[in-house]
Amino acid sequence: MTHTTETVVDRYITLIDPVVDEPAVLEELGSFFAADAIVQLEDFEPVTSLPAITEFYRRFYSNAGEGKHFWNTTVLDDEGLDVRFLVAGRTPDGQLTARSGIEQATVNADGLITYLTAEAVALDV
Repeated sequence: MTHTTETVVDRYITLIDPVVDEPAVLEELGSFFAADAIVQLEDFEPVTSLPAITEFYRRFYSNAGEGKHFWNTTVLDDEGLDVRFLVAGRTPDGQLTARSGIEQATVNADGLITYLTAEAVALDV
């Protein structure tokens, strides 16, 4: 059985959209990730620990343009989270961009993300 709900991942994704214009929001990642969390986004090397994750996102979004995420989160029977997402935006040079993918996360007893992985593919726009 699966069901959809608001989760720590939903709150984390909501935080990400304004990062390009408000990089200081990255300081709030500690309210979503455990101190020893691991993040593995697409083909990037895995990043471990909250300071490294914060720096990774700072670099990742430093050259990004504006964007908006849309997603559905499902809590799985094993308490893992399955997130189907779409992000659409405009690059700094004005090109349209869109990606679709899946994020999967595990959460500890404190409700913090301990492991997050994401795979996405570019969409024709």
